[in-house]
Amino acid sequence: MKYLLITLIVQDGENRHDHRILHTTPGKDIHFAAERYAASFYGNNVERLLSWWQFNAGSIAVELFSVVELSEYEYNLMKAIFDGDEKPKRYFSIVQAGIEKGLQREEVEINCGENGKIMIHQDDDKLGFIIDVYGQNDLADTMTVWEEDLIDDEDAPNEKEIKAYLKGWGQKQGEITSNLGYPKSHSESDELLMEDYFFLEGRKEWYPKISRMYIKREQLIADYIRNNRDNY
Repeated sequence: MKYLLITLIVQDGENRHDHRILHTTPGKDIHFAAERYAASFYGNNVERLLSWWQFNAGSIAVELFSVVELSEYEYNLMKAIFDGDEKPKRYFSIVQAGIEKGLQREEVEINCGENGKIMIHQDDDKLGFIIDVYGQNDLADTMTVWEEDLIDDEDAPNEKEIKAYLKGWGQKQGEITSNLGYPKSHSESDELLMEDYFFLEGRKEWYPKISRMYIKREQLIADYIRNNRDNY
């Protein structure tokens, strides 16, 4: 299918009108398709005179001024404008984005066409985010994207940065429970600590998952170590 913008000159007595028309054709020759459109612009009672198509015994004449092939996107955009809608309907539309109070999570809801919906939200361990795709009636597909997969190798922290982070931010069990007023034993405090901290078994230390004291680079290092905690 080819998408065309056709411009016709219409001479009606002493009055001249320029008409721009959007047209589709399965044919390969866009000039032939445009001339054929011009030849039927006012019906079948037509005669050819030089470059003009004459209707009603010559009282109205139509000439093809130009024809331009458009992409499908350009055609749909111009059609929406010609129809008086400067904001054509889009396949995707964001329904909401923000904190969902009932579930206590940040999420984005996107409508997809007439039948689908996408929900994006952070996973419970905050190691990435989950994409749920719904059809008309139920969940159609789901996938999890891990934060570590979004980090380019060039952005991954180096050994010096990791050592500095581990030295500066780690807290032993007794230290962190004392600061927070929690019981010292793991059995009584670990479940509480794991809400906001992660534990490195090799170092026997706790580290903040997210901290207002982190600079952007330190947050990236914390996420990297957390996602690769078996190495530390």
